[in-house]
Amino acid sequence: MILKNALILENSTSEVKKADLRIESGRISEIGNIEGEGVDLSGKLIMPAFYNTHTHAAMTIMRGVSDDDPFDVWLFKKVLPIEDRLDGKKIYYGTILAMMEMASKGIAGFVDMYFFLDDVARAVKDFGMRALITRGLVDENGEDNGRLKENLNFAKKWGGKRLIKAGFGPHAPYSCSKEYLKRIADVARAENLPVHIHLYEASWEREKYDYREILKIFDGVKLIVAHAVQFKEDEIKDLAKENIFVSHNPTSNLKLGNGIAKVSKMLEKGVNVSLGTDGAASNNSLDIWHEMRLAALLQKKGDPESMKIHQALKMATEAGAKVLGINAGRIEIGMEADLVVIDLNKPHYMPIERLKSHIVHSGMSSDVFATMVAGKWVYYDGDFPNIDKEEVIKEFEKEYKLLMQGDGT
Repeated sequence: MILKNALILENSTSEVKKADLRIESGRISEIGNIEGEGVDLSGKLIMPAFYNTHTHAAMTIMRGVSDDDPFDVWLFKKVLPIEDRLDGKKIYYGTILAMMEMASKGIAGFVDMYFFLDDVARAVKDFGMRALITRGLVDENGEDNGRLKENLNFAKKWGGKRLIKAGFGPHAPYSCSKEYLKRIADVARAENLPVHIHLYEASWEREKYDYREILKIFDGVKLIVAHAVQFKEDEIKDLAKENIFVSHNPTSNLKLGNGIAKVSKMLEKGVNVSLGTDGAASNNSLDIWHEMRLAALLQKKGDPESMKIHQALKMATEAGAKVLGINAGRIEIGMEADLVVIDLNKPHYMPIERLKSHIVHSGMSSDVFATMVAGKWVYYDGDFPNIDKEEVIKEFEKEYKLLMQGDGT
């Protein structure tokens, strides 16, 4: 496939230029003035795709279920009782719907934590998106009813494929005993697989456990830390390790009243920071474009120099690819062809020579024309090539009604 006549943004620090792209075997094989017929993308910008590094994709089925409640009410009174009634079919269609939303907003891959993992993976395979899939793990006094074994079996069955990777998902230190976390860490080390965990999201978590113990337990394991809102400035240095990756979720953090993570300080200290949305039950949108702008603006409070355009772009693209463990996030020969095509025929992209600024501060996810994953379109001009949009929506609504019938609403 040749993509022709578009402007190209190769990475977060490069300047926009005009060039064609050749895609072969799902990777970028040529950049420049390429002879031959191709897909005409005149008036468009091609840039690295976005990645959502923390979500619970199937929670689209709970979107709006608890909009104005504090975190503990949201989780323990609203979300968990509904999750007890979920089944594989609801998870499948909730995940497909999430990928429809994400692909239409320029997202090529996501890091998930949920359950019914085979159904999540089947949805990802059917849709054609990338995913690092982890099972939400909790225990009671070390007993987990086989969840860790289930997670390990899933990893052996599905992990290591080009588009699907696997990891382990201990929910949080407040829902997992230390002994259980140590078991998970031991298995993760033995299998050389990542761990995805909520850490210091709410202020009350500081009173219940010390983050240093958690980081020590997972020493040497690739650790994806979701939220990290409550880290104090002098503690951030402990996150600046090669094996630790922070997923910043600004909308969810604000919506649940948990605060603002010190992201500019994290970047200053060399912490690996990417962007996530969390699930649609707490965001309610799966829009990394929005998270990118909000993250930049929140850090600029009191100091407009504290978050630069290139830093925001990198968190949304290259840093996210690093979390998923893929060779992507930049437009270079040999890189995976995970791309987003943006329609520039909008007033908010003028003047055209300041495109990088516009992407962060005035662009919108509705400007996405197409999203490519490993050289294949998963979204193109309003269509989803691999699925039947109307059928998915019909089945999703049916499963939602069945779910809510058990809620007495």
